[in-house]
Amino acid sequence: MVYVKKWFVKPSHLLGLTPETARDLITRCFFEAQKETFSEAGQNLGQMPTDEQLQSTVEGAIRLAFRETGNDYDQPTKQSLFEVVQVLARKSATWKTPPEIVNHHKEQIGKVLAHLD
Repeated sequence: MVYVKKWFVKPSHLLGLTPETARDLITRCFFEAQKETFSEAGQNLGQMPTDEQLQSTVEGAIRLAFRETGNDYDQPTKQSLFEVVQVLARKSATWKTPPEIVNHHKEQIGKVLAHLD
């Protein structure tokens, strides 16, 4: 089984929160939740991805989720972020991410989204 690091929202993350910083927190959260999955996929292709490459892959997955929901990555809204998180959670489940990990990260991002106006 792949080790997954749990990401926790900190009170400092919520200070001055904007939709853009919320999007960036979602990216950070998704990186922690899926880093090993993407790394393992790269290794299966004979590559040893660096953290920078993994970060780029994660950002690409986030951008794709925005496109799939018909939303704009560069101009996120609370609603678009909510929709993107739902897509990412569904995809994570198909990648065999344990349900408790998916639920934990959805809860953390729920705290973030609750702080957006």
